[in-house]
Amino acid sequence: MMVGAQINRCPLRQERPSSGIAPVPAAKSLSLVITVMAVLLLARALQAQEHEPTAHHGFHDAAHWAQVFESPERTKWQKPDEVVQALDLKPGQTVIDIGAGTGYFTRRFAKAVGPSGAAIGLDVEPAMIDYIKADAEKQGLKNYHARLVKPDDPGLGPHSADVVFFCDTLHHMDDRVAYFRKLASALKPGGRVIVIDFKKKALPVGPPPQDKLSREAVVAEFHNAGYRLVRDHDFLPYQYFLEFETE
Repeated sequence: MMVGAQINRCPLRQERPSSGIAPVPAAKSLSLVITVMAVLLLARALQAQEHEPTAHHGFHDAAHWAQVFESPERTKWQKPDEVVQALDLKPGQTVIDIGAGTGYFTRRFAKAVGPSGAAIGLDVEPAMIDYIKADAEKQGLKNYHARLVKPDDPGLGPHSADVVFFCDTLHHMDDRVAYFRKLASALKPGGRVIVIDFKKKALPVGPPPQDKLSREAVVAEFHNAGYRLVRDHDFLPYQYFLEFETE
């Protein structure tokens, strides 16, 4: 093209000593540059595909989200009582519910671990924390707590949790592997991390498929963070239900 024509019109100086290397034609040089750029772009595309998407939206309207999260219809497919039973919680244990929302599961954990235990709902949305605190007072549960946290740090002390629980939360989080590594030090010996999230396909409930995390991606991310899958429950119709322990 124009670049090639301009290069081809440049005269060769006969007095310049030969390097012994044959000159590369301009067309081949341009082709080589295009090929290298294409390879780099492909590599970036493949790297992007290795990371599942993160969906962000606000939850500041607690009254609205309470209607969604606390809907009787949810109970039919979420099966909260069966989930709590499957976790086999013990009196005196501490359960951390990350992304607790309205405390849908947190209040149930508080009842399961009894007065000697604790259920702590963590959330990044102040409106949700206020909702949980009001709910705890309404429920009369003194072991049902709420705490505002940063998106990238649960703020947990060493060996402070028997169970860390995520329900429909991971697809909202950035840099999940780093977050999971922070959780490892917070687990007591034998502690577990629980993940319940929507299967990555079209479903009558939950976010659209492009905003979901596949089960395989979650297992891979926990593996990269130093965990192993120890249990895989299959009784939820729309969600996978996984239990992890540190290696």
